[in-house]
Amino acid sequence: MLIGKRTGRPLMLALMAMLSAALLVSCGGSSAAPKTIEITPVALTGSTIDAAVGDTIIVNLKANATTGFAWTFTAGDTFEIVSSNYAADPNPPGTTGAGGKQIVTLKVTKIGSSDLRGTYRQPWNPLPPGASPDFTMTVLAK
Repeated sequence: MLIGKRTGRPLMLALMAMLSAALLVSCGGSSAAPKTIEITPVALTGSTIDAAVGDTIIVNLKANATTGFAWTFTAGDTFEIVSSNYAADPNPPGTTGAGGKQIVTLKVTKIGSSDLRGTYRQPWNPLPPGASPDFTMTVLAK
């Protein structure tokens, strides 16, 4: 293709700009801001959560610290557990045996698929060999 010196420069600049824009889009140049995904009121075991690297996932599970039971979690390799805290349900003063929820905050760190696994046990009652977790959730990070 022959392009004259005077008329070809604007055309060449326009073509270069379009090519640059196409490359940015195809390489993921449009980066979406990280988001917070809150799973409420209570997460269901076996759920799959779609997320992106940088997203925060907040998982709510039923719990009752007054019984001696506590959640322990194992993180997958696509996210890290940032925190795990118990929050009692609002109850009238003097109420005993009332439950609450365990709030687990995850941060997605890389692309892939992995599971959050949780067991809900009293620490003095060891987990039997080969026991399944009480809760599992798959994080599918894209």
